Formats: sequence, C-alpha cells, structure tokens
Amino acid sequence: MFVIQVTPLIRGTKLESLSYFSSVEYPIGSFLEVPIRGKTQNAIVTEIRPVSTTKTALKAATFSLRKLPQQPDPVVLPETIRETVARLAKIYPSSVGSLLFQLLPPDIRNGTRLYPRTDITKHNEETTPQILTARVDERYVAYQSFIRTTFAHHGSIMIVVPTAMDIDYAVRELEQGIKDRLVVFSPNQTKKQRENSYQKLADSTVAKLIITTPSHAYLERGDLMAIVVEQSSSGHYVMRQRPYLDHCTALIKYAESSGRAILLGDILPRTEDEVKRRSEQYITYGEDAKRIAFTAPLTIITQKDKPKPDLPFQLFSKELVTSVERTLEARGHVFFYAARRGLAPVVACVDCGYIFRCPDSNTPYSLIRTNKNGEEERWFVSSTSGKKIKAADVCTQCGSWRLRERGIGIQSVYDEWTAKMPNSDVTIMDSTTITSPKQAIKTANDFFEKRSGVLIGTQIALPFLSRGVDVSAVISLDAARAIPTWRADESLFRLLLRLRECTSKEVLVQSRSEADNLLIHATRGAVERFYDDEIALREMLKYPPFSTFILLTWVGNNKSVLDLEKPVANGLGEFKAQYYNSPGGGPEKVERHGLIRIKSTASEEYTSLLAKLKGLPPYVKIEINPERIV
Repeated sequence: MFVIQVTPLIRGTKLESLSYFSSVEYPIGSFLEVPIRGKTQNAIVTEIRPVSTTKTALKAATFSLRKLPQQPDPVVLPETIRETVARLAKIYPSSVGSLLFQLLPPDIRNGTRLYPRTDITKHNEETTPQILTARVDERYVAYQSFIRTTFAHHGSIMIVVPTAMDIDYAVRELEQGIKDRLVVFSPNQTKKQRENSYQKLADSTVAKLIITTPSHAYLERGDLMAIVVEQSSSGHYVMRQRPYLDHCTALIKYAESSGRAILLGDILPRTEDEVKRRSEQYITYGEDAKRIAFTAPLTIITQKDKPKPDLPFQLFSKELVTSVERTLEARGHVFFYAARRGLAPVVACVDCGYIFRCPDSNTPYSLIRTNKNGEEERWFVSSTSGKKIKAADVCTQCGSWRLRERGIGIQSVYDEWTAKMPNSDVTIMDSTTITSPKQAIKTANDFFEKRSGVLIGTQIALPFLSRGVDVSAVISLDAARAIPTWRADESLFRLLLRLRECTSKEVLVQSRSEADNLLIHATRGAVERFYDDEIALREMLKYPPFSTFILLTWVGNNKSVLDLEKPVANGLGEFKAQYYNSPGGGPEKVERHGLIRIKSTASEEYTSLLAKLKGLPPYVKIEINPERIV
C-alpha cells in the first residue's frame, strides 16, 4: 500500500494537497480522478510514499485516509516537465506540487481537459541560453532564420511572448509561407479556437511553429527542438502570486531538462543575462551588440522654467509643441508617455504634510477624474489594492482646505495639452480608461485608423506601439525615473530604446535636470557602455546578479508585525535578515519586510536557506529577486 498526495485541479480551489491510500504506485505527474466531498475531481500526483514509512504520522493523524479507486493507464505528465520542476525547486522555496501546478495550462489546471498524450524524446541540442540584443524588426528577421533552420532539421519551434497583445504581432511577422504549420495559444481565444489549437499541436505529420504566452509554454511535443523567449526582460514573465515564479527562468530550466536550444531576445536583455553572457555562461547569438542604430534620433529637452505660487511649471516645452504641431499637420501619429495614471499620483496637505493613503495597502492614493452623466467626479484610487473612494475636500488630519496634487498624472497631461491644442484628436490609454484586453485592442485600432492624432499612455500602451508612430515624447523624465526599484536605470534605458525602435522621426525627452550618462548612452544607442556602468554599480552595491535577494513580507498593526517577526527569525536560524517597515505605513496597517542577501556563488548556503524558508509560517510572503525591496 502507498500514501499518495495529489493537488486537486479545481477552478478557484484553495485546497493545495490531499492524501489517499492506494494499492497502485502511480508515478509522480499522473492525472487521476479522486473523490472530493462526494464528487469526482481531476487531480495530479505530486508525491507517493510507502505506508511503511509513514506509520507514525498516520497513527498520530486525527483523520482517516480514503482509498483511491484503481485507474488503469492514467495520463502521466512528461518526465521533462517533472525534471524542470525538480530544478526549479532548487531555486524557489515552494513545494514540487505547487510549482508543478503553476506550469500547467489553465484549461488543464482547472480540470476541463487532460494533458495531451505524446511521445517524448530528449533532444541533444545546445541548451546553453543564447542572447540576441537587437531592434524588434531585426529580432524577427533572426527568428525567421532560426525557424527555417529548425524546420530543415524536421523539428518544431516555440516562440514565447509575454502578453496576448504581443501574439498578434508575432503571428503577423512570422506566418508568411507557413500558415499551415502555425499553432497559436492565446488567452483571448474562444473555446473553439483553443480546441483547434490542441488538434494542430497533436498533429505530428509536419513540424510546427508554436506561438504562445507562458500559460501554454509547457505543452510537450516530441519534435520540439528550440524555444525562443521574446522580450525576455519583460516583467509579465514573473507571476504575481505564489510561488512568484519567473517563467523566463523556468523556460531555461525546461530547455535544459529536455535537451532543447533556447534563445532569449530583447532590445535590452536583463543585466543579469548580460553578466552571464560576458562570463560565457550564456552564448551570443549573432554579433555582439555594442551599439544599436535607430531611425529616430533621441533629443533631450532641458526645461529651465520655474513654477510660481500662482503659476505652475509648464508641462510642454516650445520645442515639443513645435515638433508635434508639424507632425499633426503632416497627418502623423504622436505618442506621449506619462509614467503615472490619473490627475496626480499623490495628494498631500500643504499645512500638515499628510499624504492620503489607502488603508488596505498603505500606498498613496492616485487622484483620478471620471465623468458621470456629464458631471465631473474625483476619486482616490489605489493601484495596489483597487480600493476606490470619493476624493476628500479637506485634510482628514488637520481640516485644512489646502490640498495639493503632487507629481504628473496622465489626466494632467491630457488637460494641459487639450487646453493648448484644443483641435487635436487625443486618445488616452491607462489602467483607468482600459479595463479589458478587448477594449485595449479596440482603442489602439481606433487611434491608428485615424489620419492623425495624439495617444497619451502609460506602460499599458507600449505593446501597441509596434505599429509605429511618427513622434514619441517622454513628458517628464523625472517622473518616469522615480520608480522605487533597484532596476530603475535599466527599466528607463529600455523604455527609451523601445520608444526609439517604434518611432520613425523623433523621440523627445523632457527633463528638469541635466543629462547624465544614461541619457547620453540612450541618444547614441550605446548598449555596451550602459551595461558597463550598470554592472559596475551593481557589483559595488552587491545587487543581483552578484547577490540573490530573498524578500520576506508580512502585514499587521504596529505591535503584531513585531510579534510575527519572532517566529520568522527563529525559523531562519543562523541566517540573519535586515528587518524594516515599508515606508508610509499607518499604525493599523504595517507592511514589515525581512531582506536576506546571499552571494551568488554560495550555492550550498542557498540550498540550506531554501530548506528553512519552506518551513516559515504561511503568512510570510517569500519572493526571490523581486523588482522592489521597499
């Protein structure tokens, strides 16, 4: 007899694992039907042990285990996936079952379909990751060549993109001449389209080109020989829930486990990948990218005007206005990048300095404006918790009426531009105005179908700029730079390069400070020089990839977070964390952090730490190298 542990595949379930008796030793990864609360549900085997090794635990248990009905010839998750999970378990402090569950496609995870049966052959390709640093048009030319080479060897190839919006561009660029070989998995597909994709994937008569997001990137196919990760530095590859898995890392481990080639492509790959490329842990695809040439020059506009009490500073310089007017007269399209949504990212009291914050997340409220039945309404909205309340008229601390908006929001950009250019056609794209992928696609299509116009957008608009604009502008470089992340310089430099690659005439950057090395490198497309500076800075500060950050987070009031810290510190044993509160928290809602830094070369020490992290209480959120550590 055996004790089998399974993870139920139920939509919305909070059950992480269940145990059963079984007379059959099912292999890990087997898909079984198990009885749960009077119903039969699909589940996946995550652990199996002989009863003889668990006698003590079974005797001490306060419940009895149910016997699992015998199930002949169950579908078994391929060994390549199981080996991938085993490798990931050495990186993330999560159970094998939790990681395995996250790699499954949603329609398999929720039990609506079983994992496709397939014959798996481990390949013998060069599994060392290859790095491609180039503009998007040059990358797709390289991908076309890579596809032809793979097809010539009778192998299939998978292109993984970060979001559903990127799938349309990839299909458009790669489908010519091979439409009959194309397999697409997109979150926006209908049930019928998804079924058709599974049928094409099962057809092994010819090699296929598979284009997908990470959600279906771990569907096995016997002749799959190569994997391409497009926009490998995208934050969309990192999960927003436990175990906070980075799919770029997971796909590299997947390639290692299955003997497949893997190519990471981007305009600016992550600095960690560049360090590995320079140390020959990764391979350069093509030629070293010392500089990248762009059609559109980047112009820095240093604004010198100073605000007065009755006259705030001007958002738009004369140079920017002149360039945009000329472009609109020539029936061109213009993009304004605004770093923050709403009217302002922060609202503060002038008299007492109080900042309006969300009580649930402790983050400052953004001030946004809506129109209902022709009447303007103002709201405080938290981008973290989603909480939305009516904007206050007076300070809740001192009663003052002198409330001031701090920072530049996208609606402020809209207000000032429409006041300056009332006849121009303006479209806004941010998380307030765009609430679904379909709406985002429709808004972008409507904008580009116009003869001319101005698109004002935050990060949410960037994937749609692949269709190309004539002029781009960063309205406030200082606002775009004020991102609380240790990747701030890398993120800003990548933003400037992406604006240059999707703009045909000119990119304008407005700043109220003098140009530094980062801006100079961006004007020249000097990728290698930027990496030199960034790597030197990270090595000095002991940032990744020279150290690994492990961030622990828990929430409570002033007293409880300190009480909760004690079992955390005890659980870590000899590993010491740096403890601190997230800035700006209130007395009833405090976010407490514990930061551990481990040298990247200390592999044995990291393995020992992982074992302790897995034993921490469940209220502790654990992230490996998160974007933000404050």
